[in-house]
Amino acid sequence: MTGIAKALAAKHGFALSGVALVPESGAAPRAAELTSWIAKGLHGPLEYMPETQDRRSNIRARFEWAKSVLCLAAFYDGQERGRVGRDLSAHVARYARGRDYHRVFEKRLKLLSRELIDSGICTRAHYYTDTGPVFERAWAEAAGLGWTGKNACLIHPRKGSYMLLAEMILDCSPAPDAPEPFHCGTCTRCLDACPTQALTVPGVLDASKCLVTYNIELNGNTPRSMWNEQGKWAAGCDICQEVCPFNAPRRVAEADPELLAPLPWQSMTLAECIGMDRAEFDRRFVSSTLRRTGINGLRLGAITAAGNMRSGECVDALRGCLMDEDSAIRERAEWALAKIFEVAH
Repeated sequence: MTGIAKALAAKHGFALSGVALVPESGAAPRAAELTSWIAKGLHGPLEYMPETQDRRSNIRARFEWAKSVLCLAAFYDGQERGRVGRDLSAHVARYARGRDYHRVFEKRLKLLSRELIDSGICTRAHYYTDTGPVFERAWAEAAGLGWTGKNACLIHPRKGSYMLLAEMILDCSPAPDAPEPFHCGTCTRCLDACPTQALTVPGVLDASKCLVTYNIELNGNTPRSMWNEQGKWAAGCDICQEVCPFNAPRRVAEADPELLAPLPWQSMTLAECIGMDRAEFDRRFVSSTLRRTGINGLRLGAITAAGNMRSGECVDALRGCLMDEDSAIRERAEWALAKIFEVAH
């Protein structure tokens, strides 16, 4: 049964798959850690975490029929792209450079769920890809797709951590996969490299300090106290993954072809992003993961990156922002220009 499920997962484009059984209690793996994390306020401004805590902690809170979770993953482009200070692609987290994985995965998951039912493996299946209250990283770890590293990312021992997850909740009990041992050892590169020290202890992320919380989740509204620490990142941040030995260039997994397919914005410069209007955003970011930031969120991120990188190529675009109708854009542009000319003089 497990072998058939994995073969079907591979057929529908998932590079990794594994099965974890749901205990009688329905408790998710690491549920106690999630409870502690929220109790300590480490979710920061991400209010949806405490609001959905009960369902994340216990999969049977919503799916009383759940007996197993088929965990799935595909790899995105893990290579460096673009020139810093000039190309927008050099300032965007790798996962966000490709096509909107929610759309890509949902099509695959719909077909996969039908085939799992038609094959007789199960009679009920419900899927998510970062779209529902499921503690997906913990389930994926339990299903043997990798281990949770000190950077709080799921890491595969041979393919690294540049992966995106999905899961299929099933009403059957295939043979489970064995969890992957912890391989981080004494390495602390990710903890040492985080510019905001968001990794408070190994494997624990303080979301209130993480750049991604603000430049992705909260549409670019990064607190002023963190603008310098945002560095080159217009959207997202890859630092804790870039320094990981398991993501060395020779080890990075081959990217999923559909996630790697070209998009109109990928030839865009940082300056063009700073000055774009709604029509250009809608035209160039169609089917892009970056739509999640919103136009002003992405512009705010690009302005911050330009300032931190002292990008002379962006000066004219930044000056144009000084007359923008959005006060946040104007304030950020003034800050960025001051940083650039502070160094120039």
